[in-house]
This record gives sequence, structure tokens and C-alpha cells, in this order.
Amino acid sequence: MEITTHKIICTEKTFNISEVIRQKRLMAYFQPIMSVTGRKILGLEGLIRGIIPGSTQIIPPKLLFDAAAKVGLTTPLDRACRDAVLTAFRDYHQTNRDLLLFLNLDTAIIDEVGGSNYLWEQVNSSGISPKNIVIEINESKAMDAQGLTQFVTTYKNKGFLIALDDVGAGFSNMDRIAGLKPDIVKIDRSIIADIDRIYHKQEVFKSLVNLTNKIGALIVAEGVETRTEAIQVLKLGGQVIQGFYFAKPSDDFVLKAELIAKTALVVDNYKALLLQELEDYNQKCLAYTQTVNGMIKALAVVDHPNEFDNQLLQCLILTEAVDCAYVLDESGIQCSDTIGAKNMGACEKLVFHSAKMGVDHSIKNFYYNLIKRKQDTYISEPYVSMATGNLCITYSRVFRLAAKKYILCVDFLETQQPLPVSP
Repeated sequence: MEITTHKIICTEKTFNISEVIRQKRLMAYFQPIMSVTGRKILGLEGLIRGIIPGSTQIIPPKLLFDAAAKVGLTTPLDRACRDAVLTAFRDYHQTNRDLLLFLNLDTAIIDEVGGSNYLWEQVNSSGISPKNIVIEINESKAMDAQGLTQFVTTYKNKGFLIALDDVGAGFSNMDRIAGLKPDIVKIDRSIIADIDRIYHKQEVFKSLVNLTNKIGALIVAEGVETRTEAIQVLKLGGQVIQGFYFAKPSDDFVLKAELIAKTALVVDNYKALLLQELEDYNQKCLAYTQTVNGMIKALAVVDHPNEFDNQLLQCLILTEAVDCAYVLDESGIQCSDTIGAKNMGACEKLVFHSAKMGVDHSIKNFYYNLIKRKQDTYISEPYVSMATGNLCITYSRVFRLAAKKYILCVDFLETQQPLPVSP
């Protein structure tokens, strides 16, 4: 099908969807999915645009599928779209036999057609091996959970790969993800957008990486639009990226060398960021150590542990970086109050309460790693303090008083400010 390069986007429903399907007025677009650490194009996602019969006007996918749904033609349109994508992918397949085609399937039609072999027959007649086909499904749109599981099992047994799309958006069911055991999990743009700046999105992404690792799946970050987002994905454990940062969907996609150059740029920037973060972390730890050393020096000269509170208070008056501090005995029991120079009582949420003297901390990492693993110092990952509700890290250090062993725990405020990435 020859289409002129001059295209106008159709913004109104001024087309006959039956004729679009009958005349196969459908054009395949492709967007690359990049293995950043592998510095290669892992695959292409096949997308579709309609063309109004007798014109060059492009029909956006939402208008196309909305029109089909209104007149009950979703399944014929879905099949026609896959035909167009499979046909257009053949040339890329001939060039690179390892290239994957990410093929979208409207999961809602599984409820309608059940165990139909139509997709299998389509791929078989295309000459493309099932091992090169990734079937993208959105599990939240399938009402028949048993039918979806049967479909996934059947096609995995035929050699196809299964990807769950838009994970993290709307009502994605984490239990169903674990149950379906997909080969690939695609994280939705709603999680990726501004992930370099928004801390809670980073934590959600890390959790999804952990889940996919446990079920043996590969994670793909969708909708990456900036280099800083790409670097953050890499930092959080994602290695495969799709999005406008690398390329927008196109009907004349070429396996361009500049795409590989962009992966190298992201990796190089990430390496530079790691080195800068390591240097900053070392400087921060040095400052932490100096503060803790000063506090231990003050604690080690008291006559009795009941003087710990006053000494901690005097120390914390002199620093802005500390959220709060307290002392444990060798068995992990808190033997001072939780002392905060400026932040204690600032949190008005009732869920946050500072630990009192006598509380048992023996199951906490900052105790266990020091006493059971016989470490001298422990620095935690950032977490929300149950004392104040602030994001902090705990620096714990063993010290002695009158031949007895104690543990000083200092919660330092953690700003989680990302390092800037040069454009």
C-alpha cells in the first residue's frame, strides 16, 4: 500500500471504520525498545495508525479503536492491525533475526474469542518465528481471569513471549502478575514521569524491579522522555527502555546507529553520576562520622548512663543535620530517651511517636549488624523515621562506658536531592 508522505492528522470521527478495515487502510508504526546496558535495539513495538479511505489523513489509534468498539468491530480491527504490523516487520526480521516484535493484543477480545488460534495462524503465515514475538497484554482489561491464564499458558507453550503492559497504571493486579509469570513487565509512563525527581516513584519502581526479578521477568521502562529519567531507571535496576528519548513511533523507522550512541551516552552519564554520588556519599559519611565522634566523646565521660539525655541534648543543639539521637545497651534496650534538638514534636501525625527509654530495638538492623555481625559502625538506607516522620538515615556506633558496651544511634536528616545531570 503506497501512501504519500504528506499526512494530516484526523481529529474528528469523519470516517467509515468498516471501510478502513475492509480496504486495509492501516499503517504500521514502530518504536524501538533499547537494551541500554547491552547497547543494542532489543525489539520494536508495533503500533498502528488508520488512514481515511480516499485520502492521506491519519486516524489516531484512539479514534480508530473507539470507532470500532462503537459498532462491534474491535476483533476484526485488532486482527487487521496485527496483519499490518507483521507484514511491515518482515524486513526488520530479515535484517536482524534476533530482533523482537512487541505485538499488542486487545486483551478484552480474549473474553470474546476464547481459545481461538487466529493469532497463532497469523504469525505462522507471516514467516516470523514465535520466539521473535512478544504478545503485549493489559491484564486489567480481561474480565475472564481463567481465560487469560489459559491464553498465556497456551501461547507460552507455542514459544511466544508474554509481556504485561501498563503495569503500575490504574488497577494493575499484582497477584495476577505473579500468577501469569510473564516474560516481560512494562512499567507505565505514570511511574516513569519525573522519576529522577520524585522519591516515591523511585521506591515503587524498585519494588516492581524486585517483583519481576523474583518471577524471572525482564522489566521495560515505558515512556522515558529525558536523559535524566533514563539514567534514574538504570540506577534503580532497569536496563531496557522505551520512549521518546530514544525515538518516537514512526512508519519509516530505520535501525539507526545514533540510537546505539544514545545508549552509550546514558551509560557514560550513569557512570559519571555513580562516581559523583560515591564522592558525595564519602564526604557525607565523613561529616556524619565527625558528628558521631563528637557525641561519643561527650557520652564517654559521664559518670552514669542516666546522664546520656543531657549530653545528647547539648550535642544536638550544635547541629542542624541530626533529626534525633538515642542510646541502646548491649542487649538492644533503649537506655536514654529519644532526644531531638529541633525536630521532635514537629510532626503532628499521631502515627509517629518517638521511642521511649526501655524500648527493645534488638531486631533492628542498626543493632543486629553491630552486635551479631560484630561491626563497629552501621549506616542504614534512607527511611521514614517513626519518631518524627522525616526521611532520615541511622548511623549507629558502639562505644564503651565503665567497661560496658553501648550503642549510639543518630538519625541524620536525608534530603534525597538528586544530583544534576548536565544536558
